[in-house]
Amino acid sequence: MKLKDKVVLITDGASAVGQAIAECFKAEGAVLAMNERPPVSKKEVDAAVASVLEKYGRIDVVIHNNNEVIRADLEDCSDELFDRALEINLKSAFHFARAAGAFMKQAGKGNFVFISSIHDEKPNGAAFTYSIAKGALKMLVKEMVLDLGPFNVRANIVNMGPMEGHDKLFYSDLSPLYEHTRERTVNARYCTLEDVANAALFFAADDCASANGSELKLDGGFLLTYYARKRIVPPPENSSVGR
Repeated sequence: MKLKDKVVLITDGASAVGQAIAECFKAEGAVLAMNERPPVSKKEVDAAVASVLEKYGRIDVVIHNNNEVIRADLEDCSDELFDRALEINLKSAFHFARAAGAFMKQAGKGNFVFISSIHDEKPNGAAFTYSIAKGALKMLVKEMVLDLGPFNVRANIVNMGPMEGHDKLFYSDLSPLYEHTRERTVNARYCTLEDVANAALFFAADDCASANGSELKLDGGFLLTYYARKRIVPPPENSSVGR
């Protein structure tokens, strides 16, 4: 078993992604500590970490699974909505890095896996605060590597690609990115919950201990394509190509 007796804290455990990760990790022998709702504030995060440490005496892996897409236009986004989006998707990660990271640093081992999105580098036009938060999260992870890496603490990212329903979730008049979503995915296959769980397992286990500051992009080649269908343009009748 890849995670035998490892204590794993999973945030937003009641979500579909959280449940999929929990099921996968349980099958690999993990001891699960789950937050049904995503802890957001410093007080909530500190309490969650303290509760696990009190019950098990350690935290081996933190799966930060806070992912909330708040649709908003740049012009109409309120300060409150902007702050909320960053608090859920980004600042909570900082709180966990500080609280759980302090214990892991002292213990001389530990592992963070952040469930994120391809929109940490690709704007979507529908939820700009989500992209901002995930982009900043990527840099936070890199800074964590420099700070915690010398103490045998790793931090990596799983970037979810298009999933069933994302064409509606991220639809925007500003961008055609999510038009013909399945057709634009090279293998015409959406990212699945099982994919996300298996990717999280790869980073959470010790099979590749040199993975630190890395990311797995689960988009099936979605960001590499330009058209919904392959375009084959025949040469002009009088073309000299090939002569």
